[in-house]
Amino acid sequence: MLLLAGVLVLFFYGISREAAYQGLSVQTHAEVQNKLLNYIGDVRRALRRFYHLPYLLTNHPDTLAIVKEERHETAAFQVKLTQLDKAANTEGWTLLSTSGDVLASSLIDERFSRPDRLAIVEQVLRQGEGVSLVNKTKGYGPLYYLSAPVFDDLNIAGIVVVQIDLSFLTEQPIASDDLILLQNRQQRFFLSSSSQYSADWLNAAQLNAAQLNAAQLNAAQLNAARLNGSQASTQDNKQTVERQTRYLYDSTAISQWRFNATPFLGHTVKLDDLKWSVSYLTPYKPIKDTANLFAWGVAAVLLVVILLLIIGQQRQQKHRHQQRIQSLLQESQRRLKQMIDKTQVGLLLIDEQGSLYDLNPMAKRLFGLPENNHHRIFAWELFDTGNPHSTTLTLLKNLDKHDELAELNAVETMARRSDGSVFPALFSLTRFPWHDEQYYLATLIDISKRKKAEQSLQQMNQALTERVEERTQALQQAQAQLIETSKMAALGRMSSAITHELNQPLTGLRTLLTTNTLLAERGEMEKVKTNNQLVQKLIDRMTNMTSQLKTFAYNKPQHLHAVSLPDALNETLRVYQAQLADIDVRVRIPHDTPMILGEGQRLLQTLGNLVSNACDAMANTASPTLVFVVTPTKKAVELTVNDNGCGASEEALETMFEPFVTSKKIGEGLGLGLAITANNVRDINGKIRAAANAQGGLTFTLTFQPAS
Repeated sequence: MLLLAGVLVLFFYGISREAAYQGLSVQTHAEVQNKLLNYIGDVRRALRRFYHLPYLLTNHPDTLAIVKEERHETAAFQVKLTQLDKAANTEGWTLLSTSGDVLASSLIDERFSRPDRLAIVEQVLRQGEGVSLVNKTKGYGPLYYLSAPVFDDLNIAGIVVVQIDLSFLTEQPIASDDLILLQNRQQRFFLSSSSQYSADWLNAAQLNAAQLNAAQLNAAQLNAARLNGSQASTQDNKQTVERQTRYLYDSTAISQWRFNATPFLGHTVKLDDLKWSVSYLTPYKPIKDTANLFAWGVAAVLLVVILLLIIGQQRQQKHRHQQRIQSLLQESQRRLKQMIDKTQVGLLLIDEQGSLYDLNPMAKRLFGLPENNHHRIFAWELFDTGNPHSTTLTLLKNLDKHDELAELNAVETMARRSDGSVFPALFSLTRFPWHDEQYYLATLIDISKRKKAEQSLQQMNQALTERVEERTQALQQAQAQLIETSKMAALGRMSSAITHELNQPLTGLRTLLTTNTLLAERGEMEKVKTNNQLVQKLIDRMTNMTSQLKTFAYNKPQHLHAVSLPDALNETLRVYQAQLADIDVRVRIPHDTPMILGEGQRLLQTLGNLVSNACDAMANTASPTLVFVVTPTKKAVELTVNDNGCGASEEALETMFEPFVTSKKIGEGLGLGLAITANNVRDINGKIRAAANAQGGLTFTLTFQPAS
């Protein structure tokens, strides 16, 4: 639990520190933006008062005279420039020619270098209007040059330049630890509000970075330098400036500056009109310190809460445990007392001398004893003394002598009530050590009701036996009647089928014989012969019907022997070769098919009936197909006969193997073919079932027992 608490505290410390760091970074970033915008506004207002100064001399007659070289005396004009310099609080005024030469100037030292003059002249001539330029010389403050062209008609004849010291820009009110940095269009620093990180220091740091890049240091050295940046800067005494962009949780991009090992959060704005980059930097250390302080505070609060919860839980758990133990003890005592008081079994606590030590309420009710005098009673006095040879009575009288044998379990005996009456009871006795002394616990159950119930049960059993015998005789008579009824129903169904089948040929015979008599009288003997042939066919049909009935009445064979299923199938296909001429017959029989138990004639008749039935079913099928598949297994040999004939309905499948059930017209069959097939398969201990298949026909599955 303590380990979990420590992990939880560290987790929340990291989460809260990062959340505080992110939040403070967002807040500080917004404050830096506002401060920078305010500072830029102050800078623009401060510079605005200098923008008009060069134009004070662009239209002055003396200026035009000097640039046109109409007058060579410039001393008075320089005095005027000096006066303007003092009045405007500037660093110098200069009048330049279009070639960059100084025509007149109030400058005392040569701070206005020729490259700067040429740069101003080039911009003025290119743009045709006034321009500005900032310059920073190492060791000196930055100078800001404002220029305006002097026109001679439409041509630029000269340029007036006013030199301004920009050091006053760092005098704007900012926080003590914040930095203001200004860069010119070449991204060189020319002004810094920090004395430690001056413009010269920053430019030197940029130069060091450029030299390091030129030297192409490898990645390992760069990583080592970044990881140990503060140590390397201190040891090598080199100035380093790093700048990178980071993204906060809300996708805010912040700029992070690092001077040597000191991090700053900054924001930079580029002034399009001046081509300056103004950066406002604030130290990261207060943000990190505040975030760490907040995180440690959260961790401390969480730790205190966890400790309080743990302490409270431990105390509550201990209190609950004590209450639970006390409750369990009380509940156990209550249940034990309730069990003893409410049990329907008499309990007797007997000491070593055979005296009653205690009884439960049930025992008192069984024996009819008063509440307070049972201590003066011996246990054996509660049992029937009329049988002195009773095991219970003998043991209770001699407990001290038969201590090691004092164990009885469910012994039937006769107990005696205080009024002298006796009742049958089930008595048990066992040792019961209690308070370091030897006692005996006896249980007594009144079995008077059970004895009465046993007697009643014996009487009921006898009466029930007599009723069962009577009912059995009645059932046997009803069964005999049911068998007779079933026989009569089967006989009626068979008689109806035979009558329907025989009536038609008998009617035909009568008609043909009557016709033959008339034809014989007329002398038409050819027609008589033809009718006789029809008579013969009708007689053959009736013979076929009687042979089917004879076959249906075959008895079950007494002995079965090994029969080859493939041979029987081949012989059947040869016999029905003519009927199968237009049918696509397919046979799949494994080479290792075992012999089956059966009887040859019955197997051939079964296969023949299935083939004949399939041929009749496929009589109107466009592409009749008959497939035989033999599948041997360890416990059986299975034969499937699959056709694509007319099939059968679900109701027809249920009664398909019953005798005298057929879907053919009268005169085409008795409905005994599949019934004979089912009987034959059952006679050789096989099974047969029929089911509809996907081709619309039927699939007959026959299962035979292997011979070995």
